[in-house]
Amino acid sequence: MWNTYSDARFKKTLRVSRATFHFILSRVGHVLQRQTVTEEPISPEERLGICLYKLGRGDYYYTIAEMVGRGVATVSSIVQEVCSVLVEYLWTEIISSNMPKSREDFEEKILDMEELWQFPCCWVALDGCHIPIKCPPGGLEACKEYHNFKNFYSVVLMAMVDSNYRFVWGSCGYPGNSHDSIIFKSTNLWNSIQDGLLPSIGKSVGEVNVPPLIIADSAFPLRTWLMKPYTNAVLSPQQRYFNYRLSRARMVTEGAYGQLKGRWRVLLRKNESDKEHVRTATLACMVLHNVCLLQADSIPRKLDLSFGPDGKEKRDRDEIRKLLLMRECKSVHEVSGEATRVRDALCRKLWVEKETGRVS
Repeated sequence: MWNTYSDARFKKTLRVSRATFHFILSRVGHVLQRQTVTEEPISPEERLGICLYKLGRGDYYYTIAEMVGRGVATVSSIVQEVCSVLVEYLWTEIISSNMPKSREDFEEKILDMEELWQFPCCWVALDGCHIPIKCPPGGLEACKEYHNFKNFYSVVLMAMVDSNYRFVWGSCGYPGNSHDSIIFKSTNLWNSIQDGLLPSIGKSVGEVNVPPLIIADSAFPLRTWLMKPYTNAVLSPQQRYFNYRLSRARMVTEGAYGQLKGRWRVLLRKNESDKEHVRTATLACMVLHNVCLLQADSIPRKLDLSFGPDGKEKRDRDEIRKLLLMRECKSVHEVSGEATRVRDALCRKLWVEKETGRVS
């Protein structure tokens, strides 16, 4: 049915252009192909279209089934199957490939982040958000575990974003009541970094060598490679300016989540599926987000949730975080002496740049 649509209507309906649709189909079409004897099989094109419509609109399965003339169970199984295929066959190519592997890759990420977001030695920003779900089975314990401080049930999506709004790593499925610090420490990425994933490159700032940094909010522990703002009760002007620069650079995550949830509205609404299928659908949306960036398939500003309804003015930052269901966990005071020296050195560097107007 979408073959007869104009290009504009096609993109408005499925959230992607025809070129992007055919790009995805070229990668996974052979997996979606079915051979049946008793009836005509549903084509890969229709399967992909049904899935994209569900992810883009977030409509009920019943509504989509009525629209395409298929059974509710058929539509539900198609969406779950296509999401699984997108994650299984495209995650490595589309998401993991953006994770720097070599010294040169890290240096390129750092240069891009410094040029576009003006924070030195940083290669990605880390943040999390809630994905609404229905009350999971499991009695009172499950209710407590998944019921978050915003007063609804959710799983947590935690991801790292580079300077161009691309996801380079993501994890989804932890209960909504979990703390960001605990979630991140439970991932394979944390263990890999602790075991030496990051190359031994750094920038000398004063007398301190600053390694490649991940920037995050105060809910995460301070490490030499994981930078967070100052959380003192009374901040000096230098510390306040450091927090401002760090916070400004972290806005790249809000921009990425704004595009992700704006284009794929299923992530904004309470999903009728169980939490495992919600997890798969969320990861599939991350893959589709990166595919759209790869294909230069821009999102209309009216869909981008970081902009107002008219698509002209950017929303206030607090409003963006509230709308995107971003995480706001309590700060943790877990620090190390070396990490404190790294942060203080960056703080002094940024303040000197502000006072002198010269980047060192």
